[in-house]
Amino acid sequence: MKNSRKPSALKAARDIPVTEAQARADGASTPCIDAVEAFLDKAADIEPTLHAFTSIDANRLRREAATLDSLPASARGPLHGVLVAVKEVYDVAGYECGWGTPIHAGRIPKDDCSAVSKLRSAGALIAGITVSTEYAMSRTGPTVNPFDATRTPGASSQGSAAAVGAGLVPAALGSQTIGSVIRPAAYCGCIGIKPSWGLIDVSGSMALSEAIDHAGILAADPDIADALLAVLAPNIMPVNDTSPVPIKVLSPWYDEPHADAMMAAVARAADTLRSAGHTVAHIQLPANVAENEGHTLDTILAYGMARHHGGDFARAPDQMSDRIIDYTQRGKRISEAAYIEALNLRHHIANALNDLTGEGVLLMPAATGIAPKLEDGTGSRAPQRLWTLAGLPAMTLPFGLEENMPLGVQVIAGSGADLRALNVVRSLFNAG
Repeated sequence: MKNSRKPSALKAARDIPVTEAQARADGASTPCIDAVEAFLDKAADIEPTLHAFTSIDANRLRREAATLDSLPASARGPLHGVLVAVKEVYDVAGYECGWGTPIHAGRIPKDDCSAVSKLRSAGALIAGITVSTEYAMSRTGPTVNPFDATRTPGASSQGSAAAVGAGLVPAALGSQTIGSVIRPAAYCGCIGIKPSWGLIDVSGSMALSEAIDHAGILAADPDIADALLAVLAPNIMPVNDTSPVPIKVLSPWYDEPHADAMMAAVARAADTLRSAGHTVAHIQLPANVAENEGHTLDTILAYGMARHHGGDFARAPDQMSDRIIDYTQRGKRISEAAYIEALNLRHHIANALNDLTGEGVLLMPAATGIAPKLEDGTGSRAPQRLWTLAGLPAMTLPFGLEENMPLGVQVIAGSGADLRALNVVRSLFNAG
């Protein structure tokens, strides 16, 4: 077992491409058990350094792969044999899913959450459970960045993003209530999808706030992301026209500065899309949205946390970080009237952003730069939080390197127009 090997390179090869899954569904190509053994071998090599997973059950994986291999072609699903890692905030029957907190260590659900159930029904293999930060919000886990073990993998979906970025699995489930899919995906060099709010069912997962909790996908490329979306969001709005759309480059509205390389990556992405026939314009965020988005999200989140996790504070405050304590305590002081006011403001913000996006997409940084050093935290939430608040689909893809670390650009579409954003992501990914 080698502990010194660097886990990844940009656009790491998938263990199971979607085309391979399609071939298996037709009864051909590499057996699932062979893909599982390859995954287990690679995990044995990389995991001692990466720490992306809280648990991998090798024997269970082998049994489930053998069961899939025994199915006739007529019984095979669209994700037949695809290895998908799952963040520990989702219930997976028989696995410890502890929400990143010692308060819930040893928590083993009896049933799969909705998203995992859909993945299994489509033939996917659950590769294992990935690390989350505390309550998907605060104290970070042991995971490191797959490009540089001295740097952060990002926010709470860090284990899922690192597992995909390192090439261990082709896809993973994450979640986002502020920036926890987009930022880790950007830092770890993979595709990150925070879909339209409510598009993917979050029942059976840990709640922070029903109003802004999103399920998310981390994937090695747009095709595997598209395949998972088709399974997890069967009611997704189709895109019948794949012709160029207006691209609106959105200037940052928040105080955090951006690295020059990050802004240069966005400019290159805009030039690439212009060369592909898209029109490109530069725009500003409406002032009333810029002024209100941060505290509106904070109010909604704190209110939800107090109601979902206030009981944990009451029985084990000594096992909570200061940040979680602060949110739960502040949330208890927010009145129902103030909460409803924040929800109404969120509705107005979402309407304004849908008008701003129109029939096109917005283009901006996914993060303020490359992944910070571990001691400097998990990075700024400012580039991601507005799209979580408004519930618009936001996606990131790797588009260049700085100091041998990936830079992520972010594509945002109007509510329900997830596949429009994915088409632009695919165009940039294929050109990169």
